[in-house]
Amino acid sequence: MNENLILRLVDSSSKECEVTGRMMGGDDVYEIPVSQLKPGWLEWPQKRLPDHSITIVSIRDGFVELTIRDVSGSVDGPYTLHVGEEKTSRYEFGEWCYGYTVSLISK
Repeated sequence: MNENLILRLVDSSSKECEVTGRMMGGDDVYEIPVSQLKPGWLEWPQKRLPDHSITIVSIRDGFVELTIRDVSGSVDGPYTLHVGEEKTSRYEFGEWCYGYTVSLISK
């Protein structure tokens, strides 16, 4: 069953520019097939690193257990994600607003 699943991270940051008043930042999407996951710190196949890092605790048939480290260094979880579920967090750190949504989807 895991060969049809994808772990997705939507990594968000935003801040209003003091000079122009325009919003800076945005959303970056990271995806990896669950069949490629191993326990430990997750290295995404994309070239850049997200603001939020994920550590895989365990992989089972149809679900993944993980923790998420935010930009302040705090660790959320462990969370158990089943197909169709998501975990979301939004918070401020310094002058920036950050957030993430982690989900397990079927392709």
